[in-house]
Amino acid sequence: MSSKPIYYEQPYAKSLEATVVALTDQGVVLDKTICYPEGGGQSGDRGTIGGCLLLDTHKDEEKVIYHMVKEPTFSVGDTVLIELDWDHRYHYMQMHTAQHVASGLLFSHFGIKTVSVHQGEKRLTIETDQEAIDERTCYELEDLVNKKAREHHPVHYEVHSHEEAEHLGLRRSIKVEDAHIRLVVVDSVDTVACGGLHVANTAEIVLFQYVGQEKLRGHVRLIFAVGDEALAEIRENRSLVSRLCSLHSAQRHVLLEVEEQNLSQSALDRTQLQKKSLQLVSCLLKEKVEKASVFKGVPVVLWNIEDDMDLKQLGTAFTEYEDLALCATKQEKGKLLWLVGLAGKASLFFDFAAERNHLLGGIAGKGGGKAPLFQGVGSGVGETLFKSFMELIG
Repeated sequence: MSSKPIYYEQPYAKSLEATVVALTDQGVVLDKTICYPEGGGQSGDRGTIGGCLLLDTHKDEEKVIYHMVKEPTFSVGDTVLIELDWDHRYHYMQMHTAQHVASGLLFSHFGIKTVSVHQGEKRLTIETDQEAIDERTCYELEDLVNKKAREHHPVHYEVHSHEEAEHLGLRRSIKVEDAHIRLVVVDSVDTVACGGLHVANTAEIVLFQYVGQEKLRGHVRLIFAVGDEALAEIRENRSLVSRLCSLHSAQRHVLLEVEEQNLSQSALDRTQLQKKSLQLVSCLLKEKVEKASVFKGVPVVLWNIEDDMDLKQLGTAFTEYEDLALCATKQEKGKLLWLVGLAGKASLFFDFAAERNHLLGGIAGKGGGKAPLFQGVGSGVGETLFKSFMELIG
Protein backbone atom coordinates (compact mmCIF):
# COMPACT_ATOMS: atom_id res chain seq x y z
CA MET A 1 0.00 0.00 0.00
CA SER A 2 1.60 3.25 -1.14
CA SER A 3 1.07 6.45 -3.09
CA LYS A 4 3.32 7.33 -5.99
CA PRO A 5 4.53 10.91 -5.42
CA ILE A 6 3.86 12.96 -8.53
CA TYR A 7 4.74 16.26 -6.84
CA TYR A 8 8.46 15.86 -7.62
CA GLU A 9 7.80 15.28 -11.32
CA GLN A 10 5.11 17.95 -11.55
CA PRO A 11 5.56 20.44 -8.67
CA TYR A 12 3.29 22.96 -10.42
CA ALA A 13 0.40 20.52 -11.01
CA LYS A 14 -2.73 21.87 -9.32
CA SER A 15 -5.04 18.90 -9.94
CA LEU A 16 -4.77 15.17 -10.66
CA GLU A 17 -7.08 12.18 -10.99
CA ALA A 18 -6.16 9.25 -8.74
CA THR A 19 -7.62 5.95 -7.54
CA VAL A 20 -8.52 5.31 -3.90
CA VAL A 21 -6.40 2.43 -2.60
CA ALA A 22 -7.41 2.42 1.08
CA LEU A 23 -9.43 4.24 3.71
CA THR A 24 -7.61 4.02 7.07
CA ASP A 25 -7.66 5.68 10.48
CA GLN A 26 -4.52 7.56 9.43
CA GLY A 27 -6.13 8.87 6.26
CA VAL A 28 -6.91 8.12 2.64
CA VAL A 29 -4.30 6.32 0.52
CA LEU A 30 -4.27 6.95 -3.25
CA ASP A 31 -2.38 5.15 -6.02
CA LYS A 32 -0.65 8.44 -6.84
CA THR A 33 -0.74 11.99 -5.50
CA ILE A 34 0.37 15.57 -6.06
CA CYS A 35 -0.15 16.32 -2.35
CA TYR A 36 3.11 16.96 -0.53
CA PRO A 37 3.24 15.30 2.93
CA GLU A 38 4.46 17.39 5.85
CA GLY A 39 8.21 17.18 6.37
CA GLY A 40 11.48 19.09 6.39
CA GLY A 41 9.86 22.12 7.97
CA GLN A 42 7.29 22.33 5.16
CA SER A 43 3.55 21.99 5.73
CA GLY A 44 1.48 19.19 4.21
CA ASP A 45 -0.83 20.06 1.34
CA ARG A 46 -4.54 20.73 1.68
CA GLY A 47 -7.40 21.28 -0.76
CA THR A 48 -10.11 18.79 -1.84
CA ILE A 49 -10.21 15.14 -2.88
CA GLY A 50 -13.34 13.92 -4.64
CA GLY A 51 -15.03 17.16 -3.57
CA CYS A 52 -14.29 16.44 0.12
CA LEU A 53 -12.13 18.73 2.24
CA LEU A 54 -8.45 17.74 2.48
CA LEU A 55 -7.21 19.00 5.85
CA ASP A 56 -3.59 17.84 5.72
CA THR A 57 -1.16 15.35 4.17
CA HIS A 58 1.48 13.29 5.97
CA LYS A 59 3.51 10.09 5.56
CA ASP A 60 4.65 7.31 7.86
CA GLU A 61 8.05 5.66 8.29
CA GLU A 62 7.26 3.33 5.40
CA LYS A 63 6.73 6.43 3.21
CA VAL A 64 3.05 5.72 2.74
CA ILE A 65 1.30 9.03 2.07
CA TYR A 66 -1.94 9.63 3.96
CA HIS A 67 -4.52 12.27 3.04
CA MET A 68 -6.52 13.57 6.01
CA VAL A 69 -9.94 13.95 4.36
CA LYS A 70 -12.92 15.25 6.32
CA GLU A 71 -15.89 12.88 6.00
CA PRO A 72 -14.92 11.18 2.70
CA THR A 73 -17.90 10.18 0.53
CA PHE A 74 -15.90 7.94 -1.85
CA SER A 75 -14.92 4.27 -1.56
CA VAL A 76 -11.91 2.08 -2.31
CA GLY A 77 -11.51 1.72 -6.08
CA ASP A 78 -13.16 5.04 -6.90
CA THR A 79 -11.45 7.55 -9.16
CA VAL A 80 -11.25 10.94 -7.46
CA LEU A 81 -10.02 14.37 -8.45
CA ILE A 82 -7.33 15.97 -6.30
CA GLU A 83 -7.47 19.77 -6.29
CA LEU A 84 -4.79 21.58 -4.34
CA ASP A 85 -5.21 24.74 -2.31
CA TRP A 86 -2.69 26.28 -4.67
CA ASP A 87 -2.16 29.55 -2.79
CA HIS A 88 -1.20 27.51 0.28
CA ARG A 89 1.13 25.19 -1.66
CA TYR A 90 2.80 27.94 -3.67
CA HIS A 91 3.41 30.07 -0.58
CA TYR A 92 5.32 27.18 0.98
CA MET A 93 7.30 26.61 -2.23
CA GLN A 94 8.29 30.28 -2.16
CA MET A 95 9.25 30.17 1.51
CA HIS A 96 11.21 26.94 1.18
CA THR A 97 13.22 28.31 -1.74
CA ALA A 98 13.80 31.60 0.08
CA GLN A 99 15.03 29.63 3.08
CA HIS A 100 17.61 27.77 0.94
CA VAL A 101 18.85 31.05 -0.52
CA ALA A 102 18.99 32.72 2.91
CA SER A 103 20.70 29.77 4.61
CA GLY A 104 23.17 29.49 1.74
CA LEU A 105 24.05 33.18 1.95
CA LEU A 106 24.25 33.10 5.75
CA PHE A 107 26.86 30.37 5.41
CA SER A 108 28.82 31.71 2.43
CA HIS A 109 28.86 35.41 3.39
CA PHE A 110 28.77 35.35 7.20
CA GLY A 111 29.93 31.86 8.23
CA ILE A 112 26.60 31.30 10.01
CA LYS A 113 25.17 27.78 9.97
CA THR A 114 21.50 26.82 9.93
CA VAL A 115 20.43 24.52 12.78
CA SER A 116 16.73 24.14 11.94
CA VAL A 117 14.02 25.79 9.87
CA HIS A 118 10.25 26.15 9.97
CA GLN A 119 7.82 27.45 7.38
CA GLY A 120 4.65 28.69 9.07
CA GLU A 121 1.40 30.08 7.70
CA LYS A 122 2.84 33.60 7.62
CA ARG A 123 6.47 33.47 8.74
CA LEU A 124 9.67 31.66 7.85
CA THR A 125 12.09 31.06 10.71
CA ILE A 126 15.75 30.00 10.57
CA GLU A 127 17.45 28.89 13.77
CA THR A 128 21.17 29.65 13.50
CA ASP A 129 24.19 28.43 15.44
CA GLN A 130 24.91 31.96 16.73
CA GLU A 131 24.25 33.42 20.18
CA ALA A 132 23.89 36.93 18.72
CA ILE A 133 23.42 38.46 15.28
CA ASP A 134 23.37 42.24 14.89
CA GLU A 135 20.58 43.96 12.99
CA ARG A 136 22.98 45.27 10.34
CA THR A 137 23.85 41.68 9.34
CA CYS A 138 20.15 40.78 9.15
CA TYR A 139 19.38 43.65 6.79
CA GLU A 140 22.48 42.86 4.73
CA LEU A 141 21.14 39.31 4.38
CA GLU A 142 17.73 40.70 3.37
CA ASP A 143 19.39 42.75 0.62
CA LEU A 144 21.43 39.78 -0.61
CA VAL A 145 18.41 37.47 -0.86
CA ASN A 146 16.37 40.09 -2.73
CA LYS A 147 19.34 40.62 -5.07
CA LYS A 148 19.44 36.88 -5.85
CA ALA A 149 15.69 36.99 -6.51
CA ARG A 150 16.16 39.81 -9.03
CA GLU A 151 19.00 37.89 -10.72
CA HIS A 152 16.63 35.03 -11.69
CA HIS A 153 18.72 32.05 -10.57
CA PRO A 154 17.22 28.72 -11.79
CA VAL A 155 16.35 26.08 -9.20
CA HIS A 156 16.64 22.39 -10.10
CA TYR A 157 17.12 18.93 -8.60
CA GLU A 158 19.91 16.40 -8.83
CA VAL A 159 20.09 12.84 -7.53
CA HIS A 160 23.44 11.46 -6.35
CA SER A 161 24.53 8.36 -4.54
CA HIS A 162 24.96 8.89 -0.82
CA GLU A 163 28.72 8.57 -1.15
CA GLU A 164 28.88 11.09 -4.00
CA ALA A 165 26.72 13.57 -2.11
CA GLU A 166 28.92 13.30 1.00
CA HIS A 167 31.94 14.41 -1.04
CA LEU A 168 30.28 17.53 -2.50
CA GLY A 169 31.16 19.71 0.49
CA LEU A 170 27.56 20.68 1.27
CA ARG A 171 26.99 23.36 3.91
CA ARG A 172 24.79 20.95 5.89
CA SER A 173 25.33 17.27 6.66
CA ILE A 174 22.99 14.74 5.04
CA LYS A 175 20.39 13.62 7.59
CA VAL A 176 19.01 10.54 5.79
CA GLU A 177 20.61 7.18 5.08
CA ASP A 178 18.96 6.64 1.69
CA ALA A 179 21.11 5.11 -1.03
CA HIS A 180 20.28 8.00 -3.35
CA ILE A 181 20.16 11.60 -2.18
CA ARG A 182 18.01 14.32 -3.71
CA LEU A 183 19.83 17.64 -3.88
CA VAL A 184 18.15 21.00 -4.39
CA VAL A 185 20.39 23.30 -6.41
CA VAL A 186 19.92 27.04 -6.56
CA ASP A 187 22.35 27.89 -9.34
CA SER A 188 25.39 29.83 -8.11
CA VAL A 189 23.81 30.23 -4.66
CA ASP A 190 23.27 26.99 -2.75
CA THR A 191 23.21 23.19 -2.94
CA VAL A 192 21.79 21.08 -0.15
CA ALA A 193 20.05 17.74 0.42
CA CYS A 194 16.32 18.32 0.69
CA GLY A 195 13.06 16.48 0.07
CA GLY A 196 10.85 19.56 -0.10
CA LEU A 197 9.22 21.44 -2.97
CA HIS A 198 10.56 24.66 -4.41
CA VAL A 199 9.82 27.24 -7.10
CA ALA A 200 11.66 26.94 -10.40
CA ASN A 201 13.46 30.27 -10.20
CA THR A 202 14.53 32.65 -7.44
CA ALA A 203 12.52 35.39 -9.18
CA GLU A 204 9.40 33.65 -7.83
CA ILE A 205 10.46 34.49 -4.28
CA VAL A 206 9.38 38.03 -5.29
CA LEU A 207 10.17 39.69 -1.96
CA PHE A 208 12.10 38.72 1.17
CA GLN A 209 11.83 40.76 4.36
CA TYR A 210 13.58 40.49 7.73
CA VAL A 211 10.92 40.79 10.46
CA GLY A 212 12.87 40.19 13.67
CA GLN A 213 14.63 37.62 15.82
CA GLU A 214 14.30 35.71 19.08
CA LYS A 215 16.41 33.46 21.30
CA LEU A 216 15.87 29.68 21.17
CA ARG A 217 18.02 27.18 23.05
CA GLY A 218 20.76 29.80 23.30
CA HIS A 219 20.67 30.39 19.53
CA VAL A 220 19.33 33.28 17.48
CA ARG A 221 16.26 32.40 15.44
CA LEU A 222 15.72 34.79 12.55
CA ILE A 223 12.18 35.57 11.39
CA PHE A 224 11.26 36.50 7.81
CA ALA A 225 8.25 37.18 5.61
CA VAL A 226 8.24 36.03 1.97
CA GLY A 227 6.26 36.95 -1.15
CA ASP A 228 2.74 38.27 -0.54
CA GLU A 229 3.23 38.03 3.22
CA ALA A 230 6.29 40.30 2.96
CA LEU A 231 4.25 42.81 0.98
CA ALA A 232 1.43 42.58 3.54
CA GLU A 233 3.99 43.24 6.31
CA ILE A 234 5.23 46.38 4.55
CA ARG A 235 1.71 47.67 3.96
CA GLU A 236 0.66 46.96 7.55
CA ASN A 237 3.69 48.84 8.87
CA ARG A 238 3.02 51.73 6.49
CA SER A 239 -0.60 51.92 7.63
CA LEU A 240 0.47 51.83 11.27
CA VAL A 241 2.97 54.67 10.79
CA SER A 242 0.36 56.70 8.91
CA ARG A 243 -2.18 56.26 11.71
CA LEU A 244 0.38 57.18 14.36
CA CYS A 245 1.33 60.30 12.41
CA SER A 246 -2.34 61.27 12.26
CA LEU A 247 -2.86 60.50 15.93
CA HIS A 248 0.10 62.64 17.01
CA SER A 249 -0.31 65.29 14.27
CA ALA A 250 3.31 64.66 13.31
CA GLN A 251 5.27 63.92 10.16
CA ARG A 252 7.09 60.61 9.79
CA HIS A 253 10.60 61.97 10.29
CA VAL A 254 9.71 63.41 13.73
CA LEU A 255 7.27 60.68 14.81
CA LEU A 256 9.76 58.86 17.06
CA GLU A 257 10.82 62.10 18.73
CA VAL A 258 7.19 63.07 19.36
CA GLU A 259 6.38 59.63 20.76
CA GLU A 260 9.40 59.73 23.10
CA GLN A 261 8.29 63.15 24.35
CA ASN A 262 4.77 61.84 24.92
CA LEU A 263 6.05 58.83 26.82
CA SER A 264 8.26 61.05 28.96
CA GLN A 265 5.34 63.36 29.73
CA SER A 266 3.09 60.39 30.43
CA ALA A 267 5.60 58.98 32.92
CA LEU A 268 5.82 62.40 34.62
CA ASP A 269 2.03 62.70 34.77
CA ARG A 270 1.77 59.19 36.18
CA THR A 271 4.27 60.02 38.91
CA GLN A 272 2.39 63.21 39.82
CA LEU A 273 -0.91 61.34 39.84
CA GLN A 274 0.51 58.69 42.16
CA LYS A 275 1.73 61.39 44.53
CA LYS A 276 -1.70 63.05 44.56
CA SER A 277 -3.38 59.70 45.02
CA LEU A 278 -1.11 58.86 47.96
CA GLN A 279 -1.91 62.23 49.52
CA LEU A 280 -5.63 61.46 49.20
CA VAL A 281 -5.21 57.99 50.72
CA SER A 282 -3.24 59.50 53.60
CA CYS A 283 -5.99 62.05 54.25
CA LEU A 284 -8.69 59.37 54.20
CA LEU A 285 -6.71 57.12 56.54
CA LYS A 286 -6.17 60.07 58.89
CA GLU A 287 -9.94 60.60 59.07
CA LYS A 288 -10.43 56.90 59.85
CA VAL A 289 -7.76 56.98 62.57
CA GLU A 290 -9.26 60.09 64.19
CA LYS A 291 -12.69 58.40 64.40
CA ALA A 292 -11.39 54.93 65.31
CA SER A 293 -11.94 53.03 68.53
CA VAL A 294 -8.86 52.93 70.74
CA PHE A 295 -7.65 49.72 72.36
CA LYS A 296 -4.76 49.87 74.87
CA GLY A 297 -3.82 53.27 73.51
CA VAL A 298 -3.81 52.09 69.88
CA PRO A 299 -6.35 53.21 67.21
CA VAL A 300 -8.01 50.20 65.55
CA VAL A 301 -9.21 50.79 62.00
CA LEU A 302 -11.48 48.35 60.15
CA TRP A 303 -11.91 49.54 56.56
CA ASN A 304 -13.94 47.92 53.80
CA ILE A 305 -12.77 49.97 50.81
CA GLU A 306 -15.39 50.60 48.14
CA ASP A 307 -13.61 53.03 45.79
CA ASP A 308 -10.59 52.79 43.48
CA MET A 309 -8.06 53.13 46.28
CA ASP A 310 -4.86 51.13 45.84
CA LEU A 311 -4.08 48.88 48.82
CA LYS A 312 -0.38 49.31 48.10
CA GLN A 313 -0.74 53.04 48.63
CA LEU A 314 -2.75 52.39 51.78
CA GLY A 315 0.16 50.32 53.00
CA THR A 316 2.51 53.24 52.34
CA ALA A 317 0.21 55.64 54.22
CA PHE A 318 0.06 53.15 57.12
CA THR A 319 3.84 53.44 57.67
CA GLU A 320 3.37 57.09 58.69
CA TYR A 321 1.88 55.95 62.04
CA GLU A 322 3.85 54.97 65.11
CA ASP A 323 0.99 52.99 66.69
CA LEU A 324 -1.85 51.66 64.58
CA ALA A 325 -3.86 48.46 64.05
CA LEU A 326 -5.31 48.36 60.55
CA CYS A 327 -7.41 45.72 58.79
CA ALA A 328 -8.59 46.66 55.30
CA THR A 329 -10.31 44.75 52.50
CA LYS A 330 -11.37 45.45 48.93
CA GLN A 331 -13.46 43.48 46.43
CA GLU A 332 -11.74 43.30 43.04
CA LYS A 333 -12.54 41.04 40.07
CA GLY A 334 -14.39 38.54 42.24
CA LYS A 335 -11.61 38.28 44.81
CA LEU A 336 -11.16 39.77 48.26
CA LEU A 337 -7.92 41.71 48.64
CA TRP A 338 -6.80 42.10 52.25
CA LEU A 339 -4.24 44.16 54.18
CA VAL A 340 -3.29 43.90 57.86
CA GLY A 341 -0.96 46.34 59.63
CA LEU A 342 0.26 46.10 63.23
CA ALA A 343 2.50 49.11 63.95
CA GLY A 344 4.23 49.90 67.27
CA LYS A 345 2.21 48.82 70.32
CA ALA A 346 -0.24 47.03 67.98
CA SER A 347 2.46 44.44 67.26
CA LEU A 348 1.86 43.14 70.80
CA PHE A 349 -1.79 42.31 70.04
CA PHE A 350 -0.96 39.07 68.25
CA ASP A 351 1.77 37.36 66.20
CA PHE A 352 0.69 37.21 62.54
CA ALA A 353 2.67 34.06 61.70
CA ALA A 354 1.35 32.18 64.73
CA GLU A 355 -2.26 33.26 64.20
CA ARG A 356 -2.30 33.16 60.42
CA ASN A 357 -4.76 30.27 60.12
CA HIS A 358 -7.13 31.78 62.68
CA LEU A 359 -7.02 35.17 60.96
CA LEU A 360 -7.27 34.08 57.33
CA GLY A 361 -9.11 30.75 57.55
CA GLY A 362 -12.55 32.31 57.18
CA ILE A 363 -11.66 33.92 53.85
CA ALA A 364 -9.36 31.16 52.54
CA GLY A 365 -6.72 33.85 52.51
CA LYS A 366 -3.31 33.56 50.88
CA GLY A 367 -0.35 35.91 51.10
CA GLY A 368 1.94 37.24 53.77
CA GLY A 369 4.56 39.89 54.22
CA LYS A 370 7.00 41.26 56.74
CA ALA A 371 6.05 42.94 60.02
CA PRO A 372 4.41 45.31 60.50
CA LEU A 373 2.52 44.94 57.18
CA PHE A 374 0.89 41.88 55.62
CA GLN A 375 -1.36 41.50 52.60
CA GLY A 376 -2.77 39.02 50.13
CA VAL A 377 -5.94 37.68 48.51
CA GLY A 378 -8.89 35.57 49.58
CA SER A 379 -12.60 35.15 49.04
CA GLY A 380 -15.83 36.05 50.76
CA VAL A 381 -16.57 39.34 52.53
CA GLY A 382 -14.45 41.73 54.55
CA GLU A 383 -16.62 41.42 57.68
CA THR A 384 -15.42 37.81 58.09
CA LEU A 385 -11.82 38.97 58.29
CA PHE A 386 -12.73 41.90 60.57
CA LYS A 387 -14.38 39.48 63.04
CA SER A 388 -11.29 37.26 63.20
CA PHE A 389 -9.05 40.33 63.51
CA MET A 390 -11.01 41.68 66.48
CA GLU A 391 -11.09 38.25 68.18
CA LEU A 392 -7.28 38.16 68.06
CA ILE A 393 -6.97 41.70 69.41
CA GLY A 394 -9.12 40.63 72.32
